[in-house]
Amino acid sequence: MNVFTNSGCTATGVALGTPVTADNCGVASVTNNAPASFPIGATTVIWTVTDNSGRTATCSQTVTVTDNVDPTIACPAAVNVFTNSGCTATGVALGTPVTADNCGVISVTNNAPASFPIGATTVIWTVTDNSGRTATCSQTMTVTDNVDPTIVCPAAVNVFTNSGCTTTGVALGTPVTADNCGVISVTNNAPASFPIGATTVTWTVTDNAGRTATCAQTVTVTDNVDPTIVCPAAVNVFTNSGCTATGVALGSPVTADNCGVASVTNNAPASFPIGVTTVTGL
Repeated sequence: MNVFTNSGCTATGVALGTPVTADNCGVASVTNNAPASFPIGATTVIWTVTDNSGRTATCSQTVTVTDNVDPTIACPAAVNVFTNSGCTATGVALGTPVTADNCGVISVTNNAPASFPIGATTVIWTVTDNSGRTATCSQTMTVTDNVDPTIVCPAAVNVFTNSGCTTTGVALGTPVTADNCGVISVTNNAPASFPIGATTVTWTVTDNAGRTATCAQTVTVTDNVDPTIVCPAAVNVFTNSGCTATGVALGSPVTADNCGVASVTNNAPASFPIGVTTVTGL
């Protein structure tokens, strides 16, 4: 006979049936040694028939009790942790699942790795009862990178203008970067052509988790090219009634500069005396 366990991991009230007996002088009694509660597994029940003369005979019946109830398991809540210096999470406290079984739990295990990578990992918990029946549940373990990358900018750069009053092809150098989860990119907002004066270049480092950090580098462009000037030709004039010359048309000098001419001046007096006067143009 095969029956299943109850909530107490036994079987009670088992209907064993009735043995077939016979005797030439009549049967006085039929008994068995069946327990009130059958344990899990196979139990041999001995039936004994006694006739009216007290003679007996026996037979055996096997009652097999099988556990058909799976254990139950409820996983701990999801866990959220941050990365360590190696961009993983170790020693994570996952909590303890809630388990139950009518025949008792023999083991509770999980497949959690020793080191959790960044992102979401599903941990499978398995409960096994004394009959070898199992049940599972899943728990989500999320590892987040909360460490910003670091960046140290190259030193400030000082350069001179080219013929167009700018500077191109400037060697900015390379920043020093680091991150526990690795650097994915290093960029800057340097223009193709730097104007005269100071320009702030912002460098940005981005790690594999999308976290960023910035630093600033100054590029200073200085004009080291003097302007050029070619004076008008010498001028010869005559004195006026006051023995001077006024309103002299000096002409215009020819000037040039890579960054443009701001002004052209001279030191000519309002009234030239008789003789030779040198006019200096600036």
